[in-house]
Amino acid sequence: MKPRRATRSSAGSTVVAVFMAAGLTLILSGRAESASTTCHASTAPSGAYTVLVCLTQPSSGSTLVGDTTVTATVNVTVGTSPGVGKTEWSLDGQYLLTDFQSPHQFTLSSADFADGAHTIGVAAKMRDGYITPETAITVTFANGNVTPPENTRQWSVPPIRARGPQEPFVVAAVGDGAGGETNAVNVTNALVGWNPDLFLYLGDVYEDGTLTEFKNWYGGPTAFFGRLRDVTTPVVGNHEYTGNRADGYFNFWDNIPHYYSYDANGWHFIAIDSTSNYNKVAPGSPQYEWLVADLAANRSPCTMVFWHHPLFSVGSEDPAPRMQAMWDLMAAQHVTMLVTAHDHNYQRWTPMGAGGVPAADGIVELVVGGGGHSSQGFLSSDARVVKTNKSYGAMRMDLYGNRAELHYHAAGATGTTLVDSSTISCKGPDRLAPTAPGELTATVNPTPSVSLAWTPATDTYGVTGYRVYRDGTAVADLPATATAWTDTSVAGATRYEYTLDAVDAAGNRSVRSQPVAVTTLGPDTTPPSVPGGLVATASPDAVTLAWSPSSDNVGVTGYEVLRDGTVVATVPATTYADSAVPPDESHVWTVRAVDAAGNVSVAANPVTAVRDTLPPSAPPNLRVTGVAPGAVGLAWDASTDNIGVARYRVFRDGTLLAETSSGLAFLDDTVGNTRTSYAYHVTAVDAAGNASAPGNTVTVTTADASPPTVPTNLQAAAAGPNQVLLSWEPATDDFGVAGYTVYRNGTALGTTTGSSFTDSTALSETSYTYGVSAFDASGNSSGPSTPALVTTPAATPIAAVADTYVKASSPTSRYGSTPVVRVDGDPVTNAYLKFTVSGQAGTVLRARLRVWVAAGSSSGFVVRPVADSTWSETLTNWDNAPAIGDTSIAASGRTTSGTWVTLDITPLISGNGTFTVGLTSSGGSSSSYGSRESSTPPQLLLDMRS
Repeated sequence: MKPRRATRSSAGSTVVAVFMAAGLTLILSGRAESASTTCHASTAPSGAYTVLVCLTQPSSGSTLVGDTTVTATVNVTVGTSPGVGKTEWSLDGQYLLTDFQSPHQFTLSSADFADGAHTIGVAAKMRDGYITPETAITVTFANGNVTPPENTRQWSVPPIRARGPQEPFVVAAVGDGAGGETNAVNVTNALVGWNPDLFLYLGDVYEDGTLTEFKNWYGGPTAFFGRLRDVTTPVVGNHEYTGNRADGYFNFWDNIPHYYSYDANGWHFIAIDSTSNYNKVAPGSPQYEWLVADLAANRSPCTMVFWHHPLFSVGSEDPAPRMQAMWDLMAAQHVTMLVTAHDHNYQRWTPMGAGGVPAADGIVELVVGGGGHSSQGFLSSDARVVKTNKSYGAMRMDLYGNRAELHYHAAGATGTTLVDSSTISCKGPDRLAPTAPGELTATVNPTPSVSLAWTPATDTYGVTGYRVYRDGTAVADLPATATAWTDTSVAGATRYEYTLDAVDAAGNRSVRSQPVAVTTLGPDTTPPSVPGGLVATASPDAVTLAWSPSSDNVGVTGYEVLRDGTVVATVPATTYADSAVPPDESHVWTVRAVDAAGNVSVAANPVTAVRDTLPPSAPPNLRVTGVAPGAVGLAWDASTDNIGVARYRVFRDGTLLAETSSGLAFLDDTVGNTRTSYAYHVTAVDAAGNASAPGNTVTVTTADASPPTVPTNLQAAAAGPNQVLLSWEPATDDFGVAGYTVYRNGTALGTTTGSSFTDSTALSETSYTYGVSAFDASGNSSGPSTPALVTTPAATPIAAVADTYVKASSPTSRYGSTPVVRVDGDPVTNAYLKFTVSGQAGTVLRARLRVWVAAGSSSGFVVRPVADSTWSETLTNWDNAPAIGDTSIAASGRTTSGTWVTLDITPLISGNGTFTVGLTSSGGSSSSYGSRESSTPPQLLLDMRS
């Protein structure tokens, strides 16, 4: 849940001056405060009570080094107190931290900021909605920081404790607890008491997830959730984001990725950023496509995904339908469970498949948001919900290789109470292989035979058998109970190498064991293997043979070379050059291996070759196939040869340029960049190295590859908000300039044949960098010109012709004459702005809405369409106001009083006509903006293309 901060108002406030001096005591409204205390009293708008807010430490003017305790008190001095809801703290006017209960105290790490003077401010929000003005002091930070320190550390998954196959791996999970309240203490005491192997924090550090809030409310090594930091893998929640940034989260967690995965004790864990701020959950987005690959590579049958926003919920927070595509993907990959938070309660849903349809092998969604920051009830019911509970508490999961045993415990000051328990079986396919069998030994027996023994392999679901390999070939499949086997099919005096692997019921095979080698007893009667890969290479001087080695049980001693069936040599190596063969005759060679016992292998497959001394014919019909800048294409017809042409040699101006394969074409891309003549000829070469005479010669003149000169003296001048005039000095080229390419901000804008260009697509109040290059008829382009910079003037603003706001709590009230328009989320308050556009020619390039912030807020406003523009600002109220569309056109984010906010609303403005835009709140905060009755009325800024 994300209740947003209301805008602070000074309505009804009474400033009490505070005078301080050493030893002086200040008496305010009957209370005594020390001279180091700074106080501010204010009266609620109703006049029912007066609040005194005192910043008690540190004292104003002090110098802070390292960590400092900051404390405030809030007391109602006159009237009846409605109760203090919270205190909100700022540093130099920027939000710092919210404290939700007394004592209002936190630790400020001054070393997280730059040195120098800083202002610490605090305001109280009372339970009736009144927010006091800030009480502020000035202090000096002195930590040696010229600028705020940058965190360059890189987060990694913490070390995972290994557990045995039958020993539970304990995982704790909860979210929405880091707000510094007593309930969070009770929950974290329970978590620490479980001593979990892993803790999943499911997001939301209150109120805005600043680094100061993380350090205080998530906690350090001895406080809150920080006591489990060494075993924590977190995900980000919506409270950590302001706009599209979550700086506190990424700083505290050392630049953790938005999404990541890891394996632990047979389970696969996947963390996802589910926020709409990050908004990368749809197919095609980087996070979604990463999830596709991660699930495809996952080998575990048990998978747990965790993110912040539930897809299914019966709580007071809206579900997150944007997560549906990821859910369906996970269902197809048999993910076991999804663990979420966001709703401040507990929900367990029945297993569901794609689309949320109940399925026995579906995903179980858990909502575990009772971490300690407020409790939320349930607004609806759903037949798919198995269990709900709104107690503060956390989930304990005892994980095994094929299941998860779940236990949700409510946590209080005196201990925990078991609320819900269940067992979830893993439905994913078993893709985890067994471990390798260990300690393989081999014993040689006289028969001959070889006896093997090993220690058993292990598997998540159990080993179903073993396979024995001899010299890499499977020779036996054995049952799961086997730890020994004897090989009786071996020969005597032979060397063998054995390995072993294990298999489970799903067919997953382990890696093989370490090999063990033995040599059997008895005489050697086994011949070597046949030599492999015999090849012959011919040259004019010899035929050279080469082959791959043979193998033998006791070792090969040499090779016999046979020509035409007769042994011509015995060699120890695997090559032989036969130079005694007659030239230009075809002969047949083969090879066989011999071992020390005189056993001879079968002869290798024969090869035929010729000791060739005859050159090929000259390559005919050399011709040019193309000429381009920097390149010449050649082709020729094939030569003939008694044993075949192996390659061709290309010569340019009599010098060897390249050797090609037997192909009949060549591209010379080494010619010069100007028009030059070259003479080419080609010769043929056979496999024996005999070269032919040259073929015919062709002469080629290369194409123009020289670019034009660079255009000079580029000038750019704005002729209006949407038009820039460009001119330059012409370029020159050997064969003539064909045209110019104009660039804006590095992107080609258009071409022209002249030396000027008009850009009619420029936007107002925008800086542009222009450049121009020249090109010739051959496609050669010059380099870019010296850039020219120009800034377009502002467009003439169009003032609103009507504006008002309407309030749900006052449905008949009308506010068309007020100097401001307001938006709020509670009570819902919407604003309407009407503009009339006339006399505009062309198409709309851009339309912007500019409003003056009279009173800002942390959430600002959202611009939405209004189809009906017939309303009157003097007659419009909540009951008769035109409908505001659901589409969000633009959002301001946090707005700051006394500034302009400008938003792009181009989709709403089509040209001439009357248009209405609606402003709604993006949270629970109130804010107001100058109306047309003020000195800072709303404006419409149009950029037009004529």
